[in-house]
Amino acid sequence: MQGSSVLSSRRRALRWQTGPVDERELRRQGYFVLRYPRLAAAVARARRPGGGRSSLANPAAGLLALFARQARLAVVGVPVVTPDVLRILYGYLLEPAYRRGCELVVAADSALADLGGPAFDEPAWGCPLTLERLRYLAAAYAEPTLVLTPEPVSRWRRWTARVSRRGDAAPRLAERLDPEQNAAVAAGDGVVQVIAPAGSGKTTVLVERVRELRRRGTAADRILCSTFNRDACVEIAARLDKAGIPGIGVRSFHGLGLNILKQEGRLRGELGTTPDAVWRELADAAAAAVPGGRRLDVTAAQNAVSLYKLKLMITPDEALTRAAATPDGARARTTARLYALHEEHLRRAGRLDFDDLIIAPIRLLQDDARLRERWQSRFERVLVDEYQDIEPAQALLIGLLAAPHDSLFCVGDEDQCIYAWRRAAVKRVIELDQTYPGLERYPLVRNYRCGRDITHASRRLIRCNKERFSKPLHAGVKDRGRIHVWPQVDARAGAMFTASLLEDGVRGSGSVAVLARTGRLLASVAACGGASLEAAVSAGLVELTTVHGSKGREWDRVILVGADQGQFPLARTLRVGASAGGGLEDERRLFYVALTRARRRLDIVFTRGKASQFLKEAGIGAR
Repeated sequence: MQGSSVLSSRRRALRWQTGPVDERELRRQGYFVLRYPRLAAAVARARRPGGGRSSLANPAAGLLALFARQARLAVVGVPVVTPDVLRILYGYLLEPAYRRGCELVVAADSALADLGGPAFDEPAWGCPLTLERLRYLAAAYAEPTLVLTPEPVSRWRRWTARVSRRGDAAPRLAERLDPEQNAAVAAGDGVVQVIAPAGSGKTTVLVERVRELRRRGTAADRILCSTFNRDACVEIAARLDKAGIPGIGVRSFHGLGLNILKQEGRLRGELGTTPDAVWRELADAAAAAVPGGRRLDVTAAQNAVSLYKLKLMITPDEALTRAAATPDGARARTTARLYALHEEHLRRAGRLDFDDLIIAPIRLLQDDARLRERWQSRFERVLVDEYQDIEPAQALLIGLLAAPHDSLFCVGDEDQCIYAWRRAAVKRVIELDQTYPGLERYPLVRNYRCGRDITHASRRLIRCNKERFSKPLHAGVKDRGRIHVWPQVDARAGAMFTASLLEDGVRGSGSVAVLARTGRLLASVAACGGASLEAAVSAGLVELTTVHGSKGREWDRVILVGADQGQFPLARTLRVGASAGGGLEDERRLFYVALTRARRRLDIVFTRGKASQFLKEAGIGAR
């Protein structure tokens, strides 16, 4: 939790008891007594899944505040009979009470040692993870310990802090951190979520958090930093090395999975992708094997198999059973058969594909309790960068490895979730507090990358989305930043004009990039630019990339071409019946990413009379 200038000493201890309990005696001893039905009702109110949030506050904040106010609590009448009861006890009682140094009594109808068996396996985790986490924490909690915790801040002190712009704050950890960055770095030892908008210094926060964990006594080899791709790993590792923090494991999710498989002796043959010719053969065979089977092209076949592995996380037999029960499910039966054929192909070839680097270690961890405990014991602290980009299987892998310590530091931004086609989801960021009810959430609020006008335009745009946190975003630089709009008569004229902009203004502009919604538009710009543009690209003076490909990058000057309604956003997202919160909001997030790649100058090229609605939403004048 965020540090405070006023600390008090508490005695942290847990007593789990069965049999009759004297509530009056507990109250006489100073315990705040809460009956389980009342706790369950409060939890039901705190469970608020959904993409739209009016606040960054944790929905369980009201319940969690009880542990800050009450040093001694007792929950009585606990019917420990289902995994859901254990989820309530762990997520909404023991874990937050432990973090806040409470003396806790749990009066239940079962002892923890008596619980177990298949009834406590959880489909979401594929193993009895909540029971294991509960037992781990109860063992740590049972030993009485004196701890220092922040004193609750009264409403009067909160009001005077706002008026004076002072008040309790986290201890200053590094001079270059702003107050919000510092608060995130200084957060507590449990699950911490950092909401990091474009240009807000997320990598700096991640590096300084690692430094802080080392300062708290965590050994370097007990810290795991993970992120989506290899390039990001290289950047983070380089930043840690430059900051003088050696020995930290930095791995992509695939690299992490590969390491688990290697060390457990489960790496089968070579790794690689299935050739397109083989995909076509398998797709033909699957279609022929199913009455009314649907012929899939290579991309559709690859996506279908990845969906089974990395989103649904089911075996070929489970996929075939599920498809057989689907009414009019010719496509489902075809894809399930394709999945089975593809896995048989890999088995015969003695190979694994890259999706197996995620799903295979997950199954090892789920199926073998001793192996699971062994790998969990390796990592005391787990940090995840670009959390908005991960897919269900990667989130599950990280969750399994972070348990039972649950010291998990997630950095991401739901407004930059642009890989829905790769199974990333905004709700995975927004609803993290439903998986970890006691989490602390910290927003970074300043964009240090973009000029002020660019920051303000991007903020106006993204606020039109409903599926997001409502949060502040301020300019963190003095430079104004320039936005220019360039209406053209048609798409070809736009491509030619873009090429001329590059020819006339590329030298002396710093780094320059041309961004487009599709590769086809970039090819048109390249064709119009001819040899001179090719030379500029070869010399590293200009980069041409799709907006998806620009994620995580920045340039002094960005030229966004093809900002037409029907092109960006794509026409299919504007049709009647299109997903109100999905397609169009996905496109708006992508446009937000495009705007926030520019540091000093942003040029936007579009067809006259067909300007994207996003320009108006961003407050950018278009003719």
